[in-house]
Amino acid sequence: MQEFDESRAVKSYLRLMHEIVVRLDLVAQACTGELNLSPPYAFEYCYLQYRRICELLALGCLQLHGDLQAAQTNSASKEWNAEKIMSLLHRSHPHAFPQCATKTMADGIWKISANCKPNAMTLSDFKTLYNKCGQVLHRGTIRSIESEKPFDKMDYNLLMQWSHKFVDLLNQHIIGRANGIELYFTSLKTESGGPACSVFSGFSNGSVSVRTYNLNILGSDIPAGKVDETAA
Repeated sequence: MQEFDESRAVKSYLRLMHEIVVRLDLVAQACTGELNLSPPYAFEYCYLQYRRICELLALGCLQLHGDLQAAQTNSASKEWNAEKIMSLLHRSHPHAFPQCATKTMADGIWKISANCKPNAMTLSDFKTLYNKCGQVLHRGTIRSIESEKPFDKMDYNLLMQWSHKFVDLLNQHIIGRANGIELYFTSLKTESGGPACSVFSGFSNGSVSVRTYNLNILGSDIPAGKVDETAA
């Protein structure tokens, strides 16, 4: 196996997380009319963004789990399908998908709680959304076009629910490494203006070793802006 470069993997992951933030903001703008798209086209535009977000998240997981043999194959490096990437990872590591988390401080001690947001996106939700994106973004057949119905309020409500699920999952989240002794804790927005990731390792006698990587946003270019990568 190739030697795993933690710094490179985490910095790549943070760039992808920043792009997800940008795309979620675009979804919100489309839904509030700020992009001047009529409802049917705003609907399609949002699912285009969701498809990209699913792909970014899957590719990010592939980066962080780069120490898995399955992630170092030629097929993995060429794969673009988000569902196939997550399935590939989960065959080697059943907990490859992120888990929502919250970080709070009490009495000078930081506490991280996982899986505390019932609405957060699950792997099952992720697969459902990715398939839904394919349905929306393909125009269909002659038969399906003739039988299609206008979008209704429930369609638009579901559209917004997907955004809330992404935010609840990713705003703060953890991903456990396959080695079982280290984990990644990521916050999408920090004081630096961009996402940050702390790598926890060396759990022993109530102490832990922490390595933190920050992505400082220097511009507002889409999709990922100009970034300044630092590590502490």
